[in-house]
Amino acid sequence: MSLLALLVALLARNTWPGDGRQHLHALYGRLCLSAAKRLNAGDRNSGILAWLALMALVLVPVALVTAAAAAIHPVVLWIFNVVVLYASLRFLATVRHVAAIEAALRDGQPVAAANALALWQGEPVEIDEASSIARLAGEHALREAHHGAFAMLFWFLLLPGPIGLVVHPLARRAARTWEQSVDPSERDFGWFATRAFFVIDWIPQRVSAFVFAIVGDFEDALFCWRSQAALWLRPDEGIVLASGAGALGVRLGDPIALGGALIDRPALGTGEPAREDALASLQGLLWRSLIVWLVAYLLAAALQLA
Repeated sequence: MSLLALLVALLARNTWPGDGRQHLHALYGRLCLSAAKRLNAGDRNSGILAWLALMALVLVPVALVTAAAAAIHPVVLWIFNVVVLYASLRFLATVRHVAAIEAALRDGQPVAAANALALWQGEPVEIDEASSIARLAGEHALREAHHGAFAMLFWFLLLPGPIGLVVHPLARRAARTWEQSVDPSERDFGWFATRAFFVIDWIPQRVSAFVFAIVGDFEDALFCWRSQAALWLRPDEGIVLASGAGALGVRLGDPIALGGALIDRPALGTGEPAREDALASLQGLLWRSLIVWLVAYLLAAALQLA
């Protein structure tokens, strides 16, 4: 049933892509800001309380609706799963953004590509050099593929109903929001949220990285994972980015000029710096990774029937 729900949700998202806004993600953000506003006392204990309250506020209703849907009829539960999958997964949007940026770079329009990347990231991209844009787009695509699809699919496979589709993005949103929006003198408030998300994402990160290795250059992906991930600006996401770059056989990372300043960043991957042709290869890598996940869901369904 989970495999069929996933396929139907992807088909629905392809047919009705929506307006491009991430409404569910925005809702999580508002809830995180509200929790911080009401419960932030600037210490770790208030951060723990806020995180638990936030999770209960969202996950308890989801669990109750899941239980009620299952009690009514399995088909009702299946429809609920499809709706949450449709609202949560950003895989097709990620592929479309990569394709749009690649097309702009192939047409010799780096400014248009930078604008498309800025719109996708939600922050300005003040560069017009094709290779730099391709590298940033490749990094963001790997990050989005993991957080916007594969990590959620991991937890959806393990947890009952759509709870797995909610817990990962909600925990990530809390960790990032409380890290960025809270006053620096009250950063202890986000201490627990950061560590909770680290635990929640620890296995999915490595699963995503391993899947990239399977569908790409296996040896280079594992080499980059082992030797480069810990050097990245965020070592946790460096696992996914390094493995993805190695699987593609291109180089991401590297210093880049942003906002008039040169940002020193370590190299990720091997070979030549990524260009527009690497973005085409990246789309293939993401689709092959999705197929691996579909096979995993098929095997899980077979085990349940056995």
